[in-house]
Amino acid sequence: MSVKPSTKLTISITLSVLLLGVLLAVTNTPMAQTSPDIPVYKIVGTADLSNPGSASYWSKIPWINISLTANIPQAPTSGLTHYVLVKAAWNGSWIFVLVKWYAPNPAFGAWSAAAGALYPPASGPGLFRQIMLTPGTTYTVEKNYTNYIAIVNGKTYQGRLVLNYSGILLPTPNGTQITVLSNGSIILWHSLRPMEDLLYSDGMFYGYYTNSTWYYPDRVAMMWYMGSVIPPSKDGMNIGGKYPGQTFDGVTFKDAGGSLAQSGGAANIWMWVSGATWNNSTYDPAFKANLWQNESLTGLPYVDPGNHGFAVPLYSNNTNMYEVDCSGIWYTPVASKGLNGSLFFIWTGATWSNGYWTVEFARPLAVPPNYANWMPNITVGKTYYVAFAVWQGKLGETLFDKSITSSFLTLQLVTTPPTTTTTTTTSVSSTTSTSAAIPSATVDVTVVGAVIAILALVILYVVYRR
Repeated sequence: MSVKPSTKLTISITLSVLLLGVLLAVTNTPMAQTSPDIPVYKIVGTADLSNPGSASYWSKIPWINISLTANIPQAPTSGLTHYVLVKAAWNGSWIFVLVKWYAPNPAFGAWSAAAGALYPPASGPGLFRQIMLTPGTTYTVEKNYTNYIAIVNGKTYQGRLVLNYSGILLPTPNGTQITVLSNGSIILWHSLRPMEDLLYSDGMFYGYYTNSTWYYPDRVAMMWYMGSVIPPSKDGMNIGGKYPGQTFDGVTFKDAGGSLAQSGGAANIWMWVSGATWNNSTYDPAFKANLWQNESLTGLPYVDPGNHGFAVPLYSNNTNMYEVDCSGIWYTPVASKGLNGSLFFIWTGATWSNGYWTVEFARPLAVPPNYANWMPNITVGKTYYVAFAVWQGKLGETLFDKSITSSFLTLQLVTTPPTTTTTTTTSVSSTTSTSAAIPSATVDVTVVGAVIAILALVILYVVYRR
């Protein structure tokens, strides 16, 4: 049987369509925008920060299980929280973010070092950091440094304390204090950010030291990416000095600790601290001392009128870590004036029960114009990139030693209300979604491909039958 040229052309086109259909059927190439990792559902109501997570709409929103990883992989006290549960909602003018994580040994009663520094009678755990040096680290006191002193096990010596790890020598600042335990382990007292960087670079940082009476606050933070470029695959932050170019004991630091590593990066961070921003006068020493209502101690030109819990608003870019405030209690203030009330702009409520912390963040969607350079305005339809970090203070997590999401996640306000009435948990790893369900976009593409392939076969049958 001969086939006419026009028929050959028809067959060629049909075969091409068939091939395209097969490719679409066997590949999972999405043709529609994927859903955000964290949808923020539209709800009617508001938050009850006295009992976070108790509002009725929360039961209709499934938890999203976000895996965490070590910020310092080689440190035994880093990455001890393996996941954080997250869900989010908005009511037209406010956003609410609920987070929950397993913490069987909560750090009650530990001061935030920044808050404790404002209160002269402050005593107890958390007032400063102690570092356990890497096993095998030794020390000497070099007597030829006549202008130096060193404190070893509470005794003062004339000379400079020099640490030694595998032949790497690290001379320490004047007045360095250490405790040598019976097994030879060394604990460094009153660690400063530049000193921590030096210890880390020389392989001597083993982790922050804790015991039954010395530990640090528990914390959780949410980062909102605000950079001018695409967010990095990892929310990396530099270890360094208190400011870029700081000279510390003869060493100049290029980066400031807490600054973002990616060029063009910037972020707003909401940080809740159990020893400073938890409105619990029994377990939070800062609230027990009524610190945030005492203008003579804080130097703030305002007080928190509601005495509610709050999250410290931070801003990080390639230069430094800043406090979005004019006081600079935790970090360098981002401005010297015009930010009255910003320290208490992000409200929080927190509870600990049955081995879990539950913290609820609440913030107006829109920010005042004088905050807008350092905090995002949150609007419908825009995709935001967010990350999370958790610290368990009794396990030694503090400062840059923490559990983090290893990559940013997408968050978006959606106009649909929550529909589920179950407590199903959707898993999102730090790199990709681990949900077993096939994404709807993939299903659509597969079905379309199969339909095209079937139509192509029908056309071929008709052509040859003729």
